[in-house]
Amino acid sequence: MIRECIVARTGGVKGLEIREYEMVFTEQKKLQGVSEYWGDSKQLIDNIDGAEILIVHVAPVTAEVIDAGASLKLIGCCRAGPVNVDVAYATNKGVPVIYTPGRNAQGVADLTIGLIIAEARGIARAHAFMKSGIWSVPELGVELWGKTLGIVGLGNVGSRVAFRAKNGFNMKVLAYDPYVPKERAEELGVKLVDLETLLRESDFVTIHSRAPPDAKPQITAEHIALMKPTAYLINTARGNILDEQALYDALKNDRIAGAALDVYAKEPVDSDNPLLKLDNITLTPHIAGLTREVPLRAAEIIAEDVARFIKGERPKNVQNPEVFRNCKPEAKHLEGRL
Repeated sequence: MIRECIVARTGGVKGLEIREYEMVFTEQKKLQGVSEYWGDSKQLIDNIDGAEILIVHVAPVTAEVIDAGASLKLIGCCRAGPVNVDVAYATNKGVPVIYTPGRNAQGVADLTIGLIIAEARGIARAHAFMKSGIWSVPELGVELWGKTLGIVGLGNVGSRVAFRAKNGFNMKVLAYDPYVPKERAEELGVKLVDLETLLRESDFVTIHSRAPPDAKPQITAEHIALMKPTAYLINTARGNILDEQALYDALKNDRIAGAALDVYAKEPVDSDNPLLKLDNITLTPHIAGLTREVPLRAAEIIAEDVARFIKGERPKNVQNPEVFRNCKPEAKHLEGRL
């Protein structure tokens, strides 16, 4: 279970009345306006009466939830992107949606480097040998020092991976991100290139871009074909970014040296997923952002923005800032926070 929170009435920063309840995991069904959620929206509807502020982690905040919260003035989502909140509907109702960008960036960056090392050195396979009583070297490993790392997406996570790779392993870092200015890349010591150049020149390619749940893969068979036969592909971003069948074919036929994944097109992964049968891949069950520090960091970011809002200030991390520019009659509480 995951604990969700509803702030019933504000009454000033030091006068919050807070209700909490346990969100029960249920089978995930397709809900309009939200994705990547857990739990039942009915639980929110049953608890939201009289609440002025709603704070969730993974609970689905649908249009029905927002309608049930007739007193709602603010919605907070403790995630890097509020994908489980119907932001469009909240915007139509004049309710700001705040979120926690970068809350898990350090943890994801750590695991990314860990997966690179694990696959390059065959750590998981060596561990499996030892656990089964076999003393054997599964393969000769590859060193990171001085190699070229290609980063697809130089945002909160990608920039931290770049820092670790450059300063910890003396790696040359290339990046593809059409939204990052050249000056920012230069600050990080990273060279911006097009995607094709990155794929051709990198010894390790790691994906850190975002994509909508229904988006087509950004990295396809044609992209993988550009990579060196000695290269490794890592994905700790979103499963639908990468064409899993194309990756399987490339690994099965030794077109690339290896891969490491923490995210998948379908989660949980089916037991008959062909990737599970390969020896040149390291797999983890979507744990990159699961550290002891992440919930505390997310709570701090949300709490700071809630405090700003209660004091009559504009929150820092707002997914729908247009609600402050276009105050409707039902959103008079936003006036003065422009």
